[in-house]
Amino acid sequence: MRKSSATVFFAALSISLLLYISVSNTPTPRFNFSDSAVSKVWSNYTAWHDCLMQNISKLHDDPNALWGNLWRGLKKCETIDEMKGLFIGDYPNSDETKRHIVPKMELPSVIITLGIGHDTGAEEKLKKGLKHGSEFFGADPMHEINEDLFTKLGGKYFPFAVGATPGLAEASVLINSTYTTKTVVNVDIIYFLKKLVNRTFIDDIWIDGEGAEYGLFDHFYNGGAFDQNGITFCQFNIEIHLPDNLQKKLFHDFIFQLLKDKRYAIYRPVQGSHMRLFMLNYANEECVYKYIL
Repeated sequence: MRKSSATVFFAALSISLLLYISVSNTPTPRFNFSDSAVSKVWSNYTAWHDCLMQNISKLHDDPNALWGNLWRGLKKCETIDEMKGLFIGDYPNSDETKRHIVPKMELPSVIITLGIGHDTGAEEKLKKGLKHGSEFFGADPMHEINEDLFTKLGGKYFPFAVGATPGLAEASVLINSTYTTKTVVNVDIIYFLKKLVNRTFIDDIWIDGEGAEYGLFDHFYNGGAFDQNGITFCQFNIEIHLPDNLQKKLFHDFIFQLLKDKRYAIYRPVQGSHMRLFMLNYANEECVYKYIL
């Protein structure tokens, strides 16, 4: 009887030790995903999605009409009850306003600027509200002024343009307060993010590519280049520059594909000769925990 009891005791002790070692060697997750964050906000996203589709479905297959009228539906659907819990902040610089939702958790952020444009006023304002240890990365082919401003911000500056493909490209760049067409070095965005910035989870990217944004549209699609490379954006600001007819079609397809994918909601349209939009990711667990719940 004593031998049997001892055997049972040591067997139980061994199992306990194995369980302890197993738990001790398991990495601690950043978040406790006991319940799906995405499922908790899905009804809110669906309400927004249905609202926008009701307002712009008549513009399907009419790129010119969508370009001129998308902002109406976006402004209307941003005000529905299901969207009132969002705290989208405004971060102005000298000629535009960037949008950002600060984290609901005490976690640092990764912010990327494509196209600095001699102005880091928005980044400076945003930095004051972010957790210590947040990182800023900026790329602009004109190093004069931009490099100095971005390094003073405490960010990492890259002296080239970023777009869909590498090589030389014609770009509209700011020189002596005037935009001028110039041949610049262009680095492909996947290489830039994975090899140079070395980050694949990005809290916000501010895209002002002076036309290069059109080549990036399909990267954001479900199964697109960003998904293929494990790159996540929780938020992004994008400026769509004055389009020709072909670019209006690209923009039309971009908006309707995003709605089909059901990943991003679109807010804060600013419509002029260019258009500015703010996007928020409702389909990534970590993004939803950090910025929406």
